[in-house]
Formats: sequence, structure tokens, C-alpha cells
Amino acid sequence: MAQAKKKTSTKTAKKGTANKAKSTACKKTCSRKAGMSNRERMHVYIVTALSMITAIILCADAAMMLLS
Repeated sequence: MAQAKKKTSTKTAKKGTANKAKSTACKKTCSRKAGMSNRERMHVYIVTALSMITAIILCADAAMMLLS
């Protein structure tokens, strides 16, 4: 009696890895060492704080217009 051949490709077969160029490009752009500097971080904090203050003042102005 002949034996059945072993199946080589299945749904759970191991997928091929990404090519070397793509992973190297990601390492250059996604590296944790290439994060923001302290100066850039402070700039983001200041801009965020100013935008929140502006939003609060805008909402307060709209509320005063509705009450008068």
C-alpha cells in the first residue's frame, strides 16, 4: 500500500520574512534613539498648553454670548 505524500504548504505554513531593505529602512525611522530632543518636547508641551488655554477661553466666550 502506497503512503500519502506529506503536505508541504498549509494554511499555517511559516510566512516569509520581510526583505532586508525594508527592515533596515524601518530601523532608521522607527528607532527609539532617534526620538525628540528636549527642546522639541518642550515646544510640543508649550504649543499644547497654549491651544488648551485658547479652547477654554473660546468656550467661555461662547457661553457668555449665550447668556447675554
